[in-house]
Amino acid sequence: MNHSAKALVLHCIDFRFIHDIVHFMKNVGLLGQYDDVAAAGAAKNLADPYDDHDREFVLRQIAIARKLHGISEVYVINHFDCGAYGQGTFANADEERGRHRRDLQVAKDFIERRFDGLSVVKILARIDEGGQVDFEKIV
Repeated sequence: MNHSAKALVLHCIDFRFIHDIVHFMKNVGLLGQYDDVAAAGAAKNLADPYDDHDREFVLRQIAIARKLHGISEVYVINHFDCGAYGQGTFANADEERGRHRRDLQVAKDFIERRFDGLSVVKILARIDEGGQVDFEKIV
């Protein structure tokens, strides 16, 4: 292994969050120390994929990052107002938050069962009307 990374970050493809994800990872001390995987819906690909190929894609990326870069953590970042979940899907913010929390937990459980020793950090992001992004660690 010529180089290593501490973590893999799985996040949505939504362009509104890319810059802020880099800053978030810098704030947690992992700038330049993580592999980056973008897939529409992020945790949805493990918790409720459109088809099994979506799940296998994410799992394959984690396996590759672990084998080639020795990752020990996976950050899974979902966000409010995600198009992969469908516009108008949720009756209110509480329902949307509940769904993301559930999907993040399912993704965490799935990854930890599949990859012994990997720890998963669940994050839920929200962008406000002014474009400010807030990242919340879900425990």
